[in-house]
Amino acid sequence: MSRRGRFWLLASLLAADALALVAALLGAYVLTSGFVPLARAYGLALGLGLLPWLGCFYTLRLYDLETVLEDSQEYATVATGCTYGLLLLIVLATVAGEAGLALRWLFISWVAAIVAVSAGRFSMRRVVRAMRRRGHLMARALIVGADEQGRAIARQLRSEVDSGLRVLGFVDDFLPRGTPVQDNLTVLGHPAVLPALVAELGVAEIVVVPGAMAWESFQVILEQMTLAGGPRIRLSPGYYDLLATTPRVAHRNFVPLFVVDSARLSGIDGLFKTLLDYGVGVVVFGLTLPLFALVWFSRLRRGGPVFVNHHYLGIAGRSFSARTFSAQPEGRLAATGLDRLPLLWSVLTGRMSLVGPRPIQADTRHRYGRWLPSLASVKPGVTGPWAVVPVSAQEEEMRAALYYIRNWTIWLDVQVLAQTVLVTLRRRWGNLD
Repeated sequence: MSRRGRFWLLASLLAADALALVAALLGAYVLTSGFVPLARAYGLALGLGLLPWLGCFYTLRLYDLETVLEDSQEYATVATGCTYGLLLLIVLATVAGEAGLALRWLFISWVAAIVAVSAGRFSMRRVVRAMRRRGHLMARALIVGADEQGRAIARQLRSEVDSGLRVLGFVDDFLPRGTPVQDNLTVLGHPAVLPALVAELGVAEIVVVPGAMAWESFQVILEQMTLAGGPRIRLSPGYYDLLATTPRVAHRNFVPLFVVDSARLSGIDGLFKTLLDYGVGVVVFGLTLPLFALVWFSRLRRGGPVFVNHHYLGIAGRSFSARTFSAQPEGRLAATGLDRLPLLWSVLTGRMSLVGPRPIQADTRHRYGRWLPSLASVKPGVTGPWAVVPVSAQEEEMRAALYYIRNWTIWLDVQVLAQTVLVTLRRRWGNLD
């Protein structure tokens, strides 16, 4: 992204947040006092508190363009910033001798500020993605290391609208220039010519895979590329293809160490996921009870087992038992996915999620090898990418599953649920025909 683009994006974020805060505080005043002239205490509080409130956002890195507009953790930070900002407003108003702010106004202002600023940030994400579709706010990037991990990163960054990076190619220690790697991307040269490539191609970011290159080359890159005015260096940890959880940095005696969580979703992400599972799960369970009863009665009439017991691997690899309808003697039930209806009970008991990777039976865990740590970082799903995206091999299914885990948002779950309904109806209609 150019300096001009970064400037306008930062200015737009500041303006959107300021407008959201003013609207929230004035809206709270109208709700508590009606359409009357703004009282002196509230006008002073608004005048004194706006800039310090934005300062709280700044200290919480809400204007760091490397971290904002990317994941839902931003909304949790917004809530924290609004809490600090309101407390600071109260302190400033008290120091200025205006302590007559109504508690009701303060509470409504706090809630309204969180909602308004979050809505503004959500809208900014849509604007940024629309501009990226037109080629704006993009940064050119090179990947140093053309091994499997480097290729996986290139696949992950392939969606330029989401990543904001346009990958131009690879730099590699071991492959000659011109070697095709994937997606029409080739090796552009050896790390020794990286400075020349950066200048020639206008590269703004370099993604380095340390495990895919010689230590001497890695050291030279850090020495040459970390000078002022050079491209931004991003290091990819060596376990990228093994783990989808986001590592946290902790310090022990001033030594930075990565902490790897066993669960991919936590904090506000985990809360949203839980609310969706239980909120939608209860509704779906109630709506499908007549269908559940119909299938159950049909199985009884045909004879044979009604249910099939399974032992699946849950989050963190813990085993649990669940049931599905027996697909015998009518295979059409499995073709429509209705044999998975009993799994909704596992959602309500907290062992599964509505959307997630395909449930893995405990006795087949050896087939998933290096993907298992990532798959075990989230709950298995009644549906998921594997149910709505055509895949012809395990590698393709795992690629879709890892993309889902690493790029999870509440909107992605809603999208998969909507696609599942359409796919189920389409398959059921085809079977009736």
